Amino acid sequence: MEYRVLGKTGIEVSSVGLGCWPMAGMAGGANWSGIDDEESIATIQHAESLGINLLDTANGYGAGHSERIIGRALRDRRDRYVVATKVAPRSDDPEEPLQRYIAKNCEGSLERLRTDYIDIYQLHGEPDEAGMPAIVEALTRLVEAGKIRCFGISTYETEVMRALMALGDLSMAQIGYSIVNPVGQPGLNFAEAHNLGTLIRVPLAQGALTGKYFDSLSGLDPQDRRHERFDNPRIRSALQKLSELSFLAKGGKRTMAQAALRFVLDTPGVTSVIPGAKNRAQLEENAGADGVPPLTADERKQALAIGGKANWPLPPYTSWT
Repeated sequence: MEYRVLGKTGIEVSSVGLGCWPMAGMAGGANWSGIDDEESIATIQHAESLGINLLDTANGYGAGHSERIIGRALRDRRDRYVVATKVAPRSDDPEEPLQRYIAKNCEGSLERLRTDYIDIYQLHGEPDEAGMPAIVEALTRLVEAGKIRCFGISTYETEVMRALMALGDLSMAQIGYSIVNPVGQPGLNFAEAHNLGTLIRVPLAQGALTGKYFDSLSGLDPQDRRHERFDNPRIRSALQKLSELSFLAKGGKRTMAQAALRFVLDTPGVTSVIPGAKNRAQLEENAGADGVPPLTADERKQALAIGGKANWPLPPYTSWT
């Protein structure tokens, strides 16, 4: 497994990480079907044997259930992993001071994760401009107190990154990017230019780029959060067009999922990809992307052309119909 330094933080992360949103299962309206808590714990612990040290979650995934699963899994092995979690950039209570809100939610995550520090603490979206100074002050205090090692933001917006950098030591950004989603490219360019680390979310487009659903949704549980999104004419048409990407997996050198992850890993500005995994088998396939041959320039060009032709919904995902 290749390890990369997360921007200016000095934190070394595996090039392939583990996105833990699916491990929320059906809790708190997360609606990821087919999840078994014990298998989730085994998957997190198996990551170490594959060289994966990076786990990404959020306090809102399953109303904290994903964090609790990580906390159980990392008992007696916390120092072997880099844990990234997130907090919403605003309180449900408009009267609550932002400094108190951020500090309170950090303590909640620490408790659920059963740890005394968080490696990477991210804002889960863009804060209001007026609240940015208070939020950055709160995050800076958490760094000084040893509660978090660094802070960042999950966003596509380069101007938001720039504004936060002007206020404090923003260290990284979590950005969505994949063969079907080029919207994150400006963010990657900005991050590379300013030595920000990057974690790449939805690199498999919530499973669309694994190839499992190119021809049929029969393998997707109707209770799964993706079923309603995928089961409409526009998305079915897009999936059929994406089947043309299968050429990337011919010859047995790599699976479709590994090709999609390799595409992202070889993009300038990328530190690590964080695809979700429901079980150990999926994790092993994802981890294998680290060792497969890179896509050639022609393969990348063809893949982007097919991805664009598919007309996959792009951020802000205002319509999946």
